Amino acid sequence: MKRFASVHILAALFLLLGMGVQSYVSYSRARFRLQENMELEMQIAQEKLLFELYDALEAWAELEDGVKKQLSKPRTITHKTEEILNRYPTFYACYVAFPPYYFPQEKWFEPTTYRTQDTIISGILGDDAHDYFEREWYKGAAQSKDGYWSTPYRDDDFDEPIYTYSKVMRDEEGKLICVIGIDFSLKWINQLLDHFKPFDAAVFMLYSSNGTPLAASDGAPKEGFDQSWIISRKTLLPININMVTAIPKSHILKSLRLGILLPLSVFVLGILVVGLLIRRITRDEQVNARLETEKKVLSHELEIAHDIQMGILKDENEKKQAQGNGDIELQTLLVPMREVGGDLFDFHREGDELWFIIGDVSGKGVPAAIFMSAAVNLFRAAGVRANSPKEIMEEMNAVLSENNPSLTFVTAFVGCLRIPTGELIYCNAGHCAPIVARPLRSKSKDERQKTIVESLQMEPNIPLGFDGHYSFVEQGCMLGEGDTLVLYTDGVTEARNPEREMLGLERWAEIVKTGDGLPVTGNGLEGHLWSELKAFMGKAEPTDDITLMTIRKTGPVIPVTIHVPCREEQWRVLKGTIHTFGMCAGLGKKALKQFEVAAEEAIVNILHYSQASEIELKIKNEEKIVPSGKELKIILTLTDDGIAFDPTEHIPNDKATDERQVGGMGIHLIRQIVDEMHYERKENKNILTLVKKINS
Repeated sequence: MKRFASVHILAALFLLLGMGVQSYVSYSRARFRLQENMELEMQIAQEKLLFELYDALEAWAELEDGVKKQLSKPRTITHKTEEILNRYPTFYACYVAFPPYYFPQEKWFEPTTYRTQDTIISGILGDDAHDYFEREWYKGAAQSKDGYWSTPYRDDDFDEPIYTYSKVMRDEEGKLICVIGIDFSLKWINQLLDHFKPFDAAVFMLYSSNGTPLAASDGAPKEGFDQSWIISRKTLLPININMVTAIPKSHILKSLRLGILLPLSVFVLGILVVGLLIRRITRDEQVNARLETEKKVLSHELEIAHDIQMGILKDENEKKQAQGNGDIELQTLLVPMREVGGDLFDFHREGDELWFIIGDVSGKGVPAAIFMSAAVNLFRAAGVRANSPKEIMEEMNAVLSENNPSLTFVTAFVGCLRIPTGELIYCNAGHCAPIVARPLRSKSKDERQKTIVESLQMEPNIPLGFDGHYSFVEQGCMLGEGDTLVLYTDGVTEARNPEREMLGLERWAEIVKTGDGLPVTGNGLEGHLWSELKAFMGKAEPTDDITLMTIRKTGPVIPVTIHVPCREEQWRVLKGTIHTFGMCAGLGKKALKQFEVAAEEAIVNILHYSQASEIELKIKNEEKIVPSGKELKIILTLTDDGIAFDPTEHIPNDKATDERQVGGMGIHLIRQIVDEMHYERKENKNILTLVKKINS
């Protein structure tokens, strides 16, 4: 029995030793995996913080573009700095500092907007008391290529320490134009650091490129980090800040040690069979724990990706800014099928013009979301430079077509609505044709208002991402008062109900048509379009991302009116106005070309012979009910202050060309093209009206 017991004990000791070795190996592996997960969490936190700090770069780029456009009117630069401060509530101030005497007679010239309590103040700074040439942010930016982050300092205008991010703006020859600066509060930076900590025990520290400490979250050691910390370092480019994220090893490994020691204690008190079972169970638990950790990391990454993607889209405040004084109503909705999706929309308003895009990326999930983010950013970047939807579409297509081995593509619709006149210029890249809902106002107040719906005419342009050299075709239409443009992705028309029936374009058009005569009720998309779509789908799962955008013109339509000096080079401006309006009003390509020829003949006569100083062009369309149906006209009125001349009195004859009256052949050509030509002399001005029937 003793021998058997000794063998048993010896076997138990050997097994205990083996289990101890195995437990140590398992401990080391688990520790390595856990440390990897912690480092991944720190990297995610760094990326989220970097996303917040990128606001400074985007704002600086906007300011740079605004300064370039307004150098001829430098005192209007404060309009741009005030716009930036309104858009980014975390900024304390933004300013543009010009070098000495950049503008003659101005040693100091610093357009500035800053925030004090709830008030935003703008002005031009710079004097002996505010000599910004000696400030750290000015000198630092002048000596840095990639921008300069100041150390925290106190400014008399603010109650707490602030940072400054400044960067120089140079001309094409490398000469300094100005230094653009943006102020942040130290309190805000510290709040960001504390907010994005992956764990309570984690700490953040920010350093400038030369190693100067900028900011730190609570709990950061003053003497630096030693071997007791797990450290992740990252250089945040292009803002040129070094970030250190650290977590104490003791905090991370505490629970891990307890999890390993407990099975060992159980094994010492158990028997061989129990030990083997524990070993097997422990191994299975480790596998399950790894899978669960990976699942949580993946889920966490998708949540972050969802937040980032939704953050790219415009929010309610930006939507209110786009709606201006209420001359349009704008509604948007994006419902991704998964955590992230490939649908997109964006918009911005410049004066009386609303620029917008809606699109759908091929594929699903994270790859589509990445392509979607790129498309939105390309639209915003192209919108700064381009002058038409066609130019925006071609610039986006050129970039998306480069290095696209997976042949991912984007269907997109880009439009520009000139709100007062109702001109809608658009370019379509293989996207669903938007629907226009037009209310028909009845003569009787008691009669219910009716709505007609029609799909926009679409040119067969290819989607973005295939051919970077493709030339897109631009189109146009008119929106009247109360008309609504309904844009959507194919996730709407391809939605299915529980019986697997597809909604289809016909049912969707009927949904748009209903709703007491308006496709968008007082509660917006939730009031009608989205609720009707959800009612059709019922409990069926969506098969694709769903995106909706509606733009309703609420104000009256006014004629297009421009005034130009009476000079030959102004014909390009006048021709562009006539071409765009004629295209939107519905003139075919041939009729539009003829109408432009007639207008050119009339305008060239004025330029060459009228001795006028200014020309006024007014163009509008007119709808009239006639016995044969509806008659549509374009009415072009040209007014000049030149010498009196009535072209309608000219009668063509068969005399030689040199015996004809001035402009005689041109007047004869005009008569052949237009349907009506009228002239009057009023208040010492010539008024010539040309009328062209659209459906003639």
